[in-house]
Amino acid sequence: MLHAAARWSPGLAAQVKPALLPIIAAASRLAQFSPRDFMLMHWQLARQLSSKTGAAGRLTRAAAQASAPGIGARAIGNRIIMLVVSDLWNDPRVEREALALARAGYLVEVLCPDLANPEGSKPVPEWGEGITIRLIPREAASFCVERPGFIAGHMFDAAMKVIGPKPPLAFHGHDLNTCLAALAAARLTGAHFVADFHEWTSENVHWDPASQAWQPYPEDWKAELQALEARVLREASAVITVCDSIAEALSSELGAGRRVHVIRNIPTLSTVPTKDYPPLKAQLSLPESQFVLLWQGGTGPTRLIEPIIRALEFAPNCVLVIRGPSLDIFGDAYRAVAATAGSADRLILIDPVTSRDVVVAARGADAGIWTLPNLCRNFTYALPNKIFEYTASNLALLVADYPEARRVVDTHSIGLTFEPYEPLSIAAAINRLINEPGLAESFRANTFAALKSIDAEGEWQKLAALYDALPRALQAESRS
Repeated sequence: MLHAAARWSPGLAAQVKPALLPIIAAASRLAQFSPRDFMLMHWQLARQLSSKTGAAGRLTRAAAQASAPGIGARAIGNRIIMLVVSDLWNDPRVEREALALARAGYLVEVLCPDLANPEGSKPVPEWGEGITIRLIPREAASFCVERPGFIAGHMFDAAMKVIGPKPPLAFHGHDLNTCLAALAAARLTGAHFVADFHEWTSENVHWDPASQAWQPYPEDWKAELQALEARVLREASAVITVCDSIAEALSSELGAGRRVHVIRNIPTLSTVPTKDYPPLKAQLSLPESQFVLLWQGGTGPTRLIEPIIRALEFAPNCVLVIRGPSLDIFGDAYRAVAATAGSADRLILIDPVTSRDVVVAARGADAGIWTLPNLCRNFTYALPNKIFEYTASNLALLVADYPEARRVVDTHSIGLTFEPYEPLSIAAAINRLINEPGLAESFRANTFAALKSIDAEGEWQKLAALYDALPRALQAESRS
């Protein structure tokens, strides 16, 4: 029934599903319960439905309310409310955007569920003057794991609570999962709505319990996501994404030619780290002569790090350092892969550093490596911040042979590509850097010209310019 509804009306199916799923699930299990258990389940289900129809209902009604002032109709001032579900302590893009806007004179408020483990165990991040971060209860993020993944009712409620007597200039939705909430809040208040697609969600993957693997979205779920993406492209005051390939595809396939602005996730060289770091080899007490390859970033099944570890068997003079979150979860599996490859003594796992420190903490490695599995266009079109961070750290680059990553390393002559699933291909690239020191040194020397050409400061000024161009007050008829 729900699958048919998704094909007929993806948006409607996405809105009613949060309320229907508990009923369907409960009905299928009724025969398993005693009368007492049934009454308890009935009470729990009533609470669950009340919660979902409460926050989720307010959100979906607001997103459809015909009498609302409308997006941008009452936009004034310089206040921007950002909605995001993220590990803010390790999210450089959100921080860089907030800093760029604050430097341009905007007041930025970031609303984010507290994803610290355990909740409340980390201090609220401090990003500087003009930026306020409000951590809201973790349960506000629970919608992310419930199909369709964007009925962010509690985040919508949180956004409406902080508005105050005057509407903000804009609600800024980071990723599709917060865009419906940001869109609805903007419609109700007359503020602008800026959509910021860090990922191309409908072309991403989800965890499939049946196959116990990450898989592209099934067609009916994908239809729900595309319905919201298309609505965002129609109604947003401006739409941002991270690279040309995704921008062009969104515009042509879902946006009827609507312009999608590209703001690449490039580290600003003027960012002040939280502390000084010695070179990476000194941090790890490794000799200067040791070739060190750095993976710095997320870990886990969607990162395809295992072939890199297996490549150590064929690159015996390389030490691989993995620095990232969740190694308490995935680290043992990585160690097992290294042991099987006979390379356990050449794999080093270390904790992540704060996003402000990633560039300086990586300096002193010989090369940085990046890859993703070829599961979806969101992965193969990726232009990750890690590529720019390695460049700013003066490292040679080794990247999976995908279009955007290849374009960067080839255009600026700062690294090599490899086949992401082939340990021998990865090892061949590593060994070229080791055996041809002149090549590696030329790549590192070219990073300086690459950074100048990439122009990090100019990239983030594009975001401020986009906000400067948003119409104020009642002059919001045109769209960026």
